[in-house]
Amino acid sequence: MPDNEAMQRSARGEWIARLLEREPDQLVDSPRLENYRARITLHPDDAGRLGYFRPRSHIHDPITACPLARPEINAVLAKLPPVPKGLDAVELRSSGSSVVLAARRRKQHRGKVDRRALAALMDAGLQGVALDGATIAGDPTTTLTVSDITHRLQPATFYQVNLEINAHMVALVRARINTLAPSRLLDLYAGAGNLSLPLAADGIPVTLIESAPSSTADAAHTVKRHGLSSQVEIRTANANRFQAGDAFFDVALLDPPRRGAPGVLPQLLMTRPRAIIYISCNPAALVRDLKPARAAGYTLDEVVVFEMFPQTPHAEVFVRLSRP
Repeated sequence: MPDNEAMQRSARGEWIARLLEREPDQLVDSPRLENYRARITLHPDDAGRLGYFRPRSHIHDPITACPLARPEINAVLAKLPPVPKGLDAVELRSSGSSVVLAARRRKQHRGKVDRRALAALMDAGLQGVALDGATIAGDPTTTLTVSDITHRLQPATFYQVNLEINAHMVALVRARINTLAPSRLLDLYAGAGNLSLPLAADGIPVTLIESAPSSTADAAHTVKRHGLSSQVEIRTANANRFQAGDAFFDVALLDPPRRGAPGVLPQLLMTRPRAIIYISCNPAALVRDLKPARAAGYTLDEVVVFEMFPQTPHAEVFVRLSRP
């Protein structure tokens, strides 16, 4: 490991230890330190050239390659012509091999986006092109197989940017929850079932709660494909508003967005779950959210830091808590 990577890894571990007042049990390195991102979001300038805005600035830098993006995304970027007017953002989404382009229209743009010009972007080597979630050309879905579950994801559905680290994380969650053998698992902020559907395949009943309709639709498609309908209940609902009594469970799994899950832990704790597993991309929010559980006597049994975002100050943290 290069010296700067070792320093980043050490600093990340020390940071998590300070926040949680506990040394991590494990730090899982990313197999890719560069060219790891399976999703990148770019913005067009007035000429339609894709690029990034500088931090805290309106200065736009066009790019034809990104050092953090996977090679197949950079291969497309190198060939992409300027995009048509009226777009706010363009997300390039990789399955690890093929790439799709998901464009979003500007909210204030009342005119029509040139769909022919969008469809012509296929010539850059894309599998599909979508506009505001609707198919323009080809097949804009992304197929990922993780822990024996094959997901077919619509252009608006979230998935983790580091495919290799996500596979490690799902395997760890699967192993830990299988050891707990819950009578029913509650999966809050479930997305398309990345973490919990492998457990349903292992025979554990799951209640999956997620607010994004595209994600729950994709989860339902995956459940049907794998014959898991009797094992999985899917609800399209706001996990932030979960109340004690909304679902029966004895183990809870949470994977919230960066803002965390403010106010959710007290509701979960009213039902006295045997264990809580929380995955966080924002350790500061994690510390805040765990306070009620730790105050209630729950033990922080395991902390694992995943290097989901190499070359950045961010980290993905797995914690497991058990009831006193």
